[in-house]
Amino acid sequence: MSNEHLEPEDEDNDDQATSLDPKIAHHSTYIDETKRILQAYTESESYDELERMVVEDNILNKNTDEYRTNILREVTRRHIPSKEDYTETPLMRVLSADVRSDVADWCLYYEFAQDPFIRLITIEFLYPEFQRGTLSIQAEDIVTFIKSIKDDYADLRDRSDSTINEAATKYLTSLRNFGLLEGRQRKEFAVTYIPDETIAYVVYRLFDEEATSASDVIEHDDWKLFLMDESEVQRRIRDISPQYINYEKRGSTERLRMKHETVDKLIDAF
Repeated sequence: MSNEHLEPEDEDNDDQATSLDPKIAHHSTYIDETKRILQAYTESESYDELERMVVEDNILNKNTDEYRTNILREVTRRHIPSKEDYTETPLMRVLSADVRSDVADWCLYYEFAQDPFIRLITIEFLYPEFQRGTLSIQAEDIVTFIKSIKDDYADLRDRSDSTINEAATKYLTSLRNFGLLEGRQRKEFAVTYIPDETIAYVVYRLFDEEATSASDVIEHDDWKLFLMDESEVQRRIRDISPQYINYEKRGSTERLRMKHETVDKLIDAF
């Protein structure tokens, strides 16, 4: 998972530019397919076997080899760290565990939204619009935002208007598919409730990656992917204490301790 802040590139150092390729313009969210593929991967513990199951056995029940291969390629890009060595990620463990479907779906959304393109638009555009009280978002709004930043990112600079328009449409469709937005042409912010287990999952993932204190967790930009501000994050973290974490706040002092040694052990406790 990448939690780096997305800063515009230095004009004199294109090689160091943040990758912001709008791959979402060409691919679906593949929510059900991702679940099935990652479950099959944890069962086989072999990428070669997974590829055979998807392409030859057609576990996805798709019509053509090409379509099955394309889906596998995209899910691999997003969620499988290595084709050579089997590595079980926390998301794989969630999808293979006996957890409620809403918990699995929101954990999947969290990992999906780590894509730099998705993450940037959600944190820098969608979240501020939500906080501002905007009622609905259209593709044209996303297009305007992308065009306003495209000169700052090498991956966007030479994109055609049609690619940007498609990326904007696919972005909104993706967030509707995951349940953050609702509606057809005009997308409105959906009324959502993120399960306690997903809140705990994100807390543990943040500690796994870079967080070292309660404030690091509560103030982290990743919560904006769920359209949550700091006060709501603090309230939800208080809600999952002491079941999954131990959280204390006395005056300006906050303490946050994990009740489980690893995120894997947390998932086992769901």
